Amino acid sequence: MRRPLLPILALLAGSGCGPHRIPGTDLEDTGDTRAIIDTISRYNSALEARDANGILALVDPAFRDNAGTLTPDDDIDIQRLRTVLPQRLARLQDVAVRIEIKAIDVKGDLASAVYTWVSQFKLGGKPMTESDIKRMELKREADGWKILSGI
Repeated sequence: MRRPLLPILALLAGSGCGPHRIPGTDLEDTGDTRAIIDTISRYNSALEARDANGILALVDPAFRDNAGTLTPDDDIDIQRLRTVLPQRLARLQDVAVRIEIKAIDVKGDLASAVYTWVSQFKLGGKPMTESDIKRMELKREADGWKILSGI
């Protein structure tokens, strides 16, 4: 009678060995995933606070963003970001941003995160709403994950 129990016990033991997920998400629960989520969360908070220095502290020196276009005239590197970001944030009022991370892919010291975001803000006193699906590229540094592009 004990023999028929062995396959059932083996099946039950094997079914509990899948990857652990962060509650409420499909994201695998790893140290890297949690650290990347923390970086994106700090980015979200700094954006809502219109804190350019807080965002810049999360950005890697190799930052480069093409703004989702093929033309190089709107590309932003770290130098331009240091100038443009404070100006853009200063024009916004009542900023609220919701970021939902859909996927994180880590390959060594590089990672990408696909996320949706919805932002509500006032620009010149006029209420605005924007939403998009974006990809953030990140790089592992000694002091944590830094943003390479996708803000």
